[in-house]
Amino acid sequence: MQQVNLTRNVARDSTSKPLPSAAKGRVSLPLRLYDSLPSRLLPLASCLLPLLASGCTSSGPRAQLAYFPPPPASPRVVHLTSFNSLRDIVPVRRGFVDILRGRAFSPPVDTPGGVAFAGDRLYVCDTGAGTVHIWNLKTGKATRIGLSSKSSPGGGRGGTALEQWHLSRPVAVAVDDQGTIYVADTTRGEVVAFTADGSFLRRIKPPDRSEYRPVALAVAGLKLYAADVATHQVDVFSTVDGQYLLSFGGPGSDPGRFYFPSGVAADSSGNAFVSDMMNCRVQGFDELHKPTVSIGQPGDRYGDLGKPKHLAIGPDGTVFIADAEFARVHLFDTSGRLLMLLGGSLSSAPRGGRLFGERAPGAVPMPTGVAIAETLPDRLASMVPEGFSARYFLFVTDKISSKRIRLFAVGSARSPG
Repeated sequence: MQQVNLTRNVARDSTSKPLPSAAKGRVSLPLRLYDSLPSRLLPLASCLLPLLASGCTSSGPRAQLAYFPPPPASPRVVHLTSFNSLRDIVPVRRGFVDILRGRAFSPPVDTPGGVAFAGDRLYVCDTGAGTVHIWNLKTGKATRIGLSSKSSPGGGRGGTALEQWHLSRPVAVAVDDQGTIYVADTTRGEVVAFTADGSFLRRIKPPDRSEYRPVALAVAGLKLYAADVATHQVDVFSTVDGQYLLSFGGPGSDPGRFYFPSGVAADSSGNAFVSDMMNCRVQGFDELHKPTVSIGQPGDRYGDLGKPKHLAIGPDGTVFIADAEFARVHLFDTSGRLLMLLGGSLSSAPRGGRLFGERAPGAVPMPTGVAIAETLPDRLASMVPEGFSARYFLFVTDKISSKRIRLFAVGSARSPG
């Protein structure tokens, strides 16, 4: 096989012109609103009428198309758009009182990390702000959990309510079938569970472990998988009550061993895949947690891995591996066969592209989090270009450059006729 240096050779990207922005929404304010305001606020309210009429909604997503593989090959993945705030992609409307109080109704992500998708909601870890953003892509509602300014309504094991609620460095997130949200916090040294409405539920960590640094999470059935870089193993907990069940792995380079497990994904059959970052591979395990396959190896050829981070498994069994060193997302099948590559560094922008800008569609200088969405609300799904049939969608977070979340459609070109 001809050797290709992934750090210097990048595929060409194909782009299309962005779609025109939708017209801004208009806001009609009832006269009774004035009656409910103190007299001293009436002059301010009058000054804000133009703002309410023009600035309460976003214009919607802007298409930034790039095809993988690039033409003339038949595309299997299309980059649709990128964003770092809910209002970049969904109309978000805030109330009059929010504007008066200066509330940010959809704050941007400072430093995106782990990501998950469930029930029309996108969950994005923000390691810079110490929170997890929860964006409803259908309704346009944006919330956050883990902020220190919010006190917990629930109880827990040890610590004050504020300590239980507050997140310090959330790096990974997963959601179970009941809507329970699990957040790995490396500074707290534990996994923090929240209810579907964002209330504190419980703290999760293995018993009798003095040092614990969970960096990746996955949920499959009634099991929660957490990759721990302190002990180089994966811990399994019950999603019913958070109880510790077992661990597998341990330090080393032999099959079944890890050196900095940095990502984990699991399917409904009980199979799990674990990123083994410093061994430059991803290992597959069966339902008994016995190693079954090793994907990738050190090197700079196609099929080699640099620093694999988070993982996701598509409904067709495709394994998506975010590689922070090669600025790529690798696509493998479950037997370890390389299917294709996504992304590329900023230097892969088309001629005339702007550094750190959005004229490099599909570039992922430092991919970290990946998440699968089998369906999306029509507003986003309609961005799929004609001639391409999307089977499902992929979110990828980028920790450097413009620090955005990338949205891809995975599928195939439609047959003519």
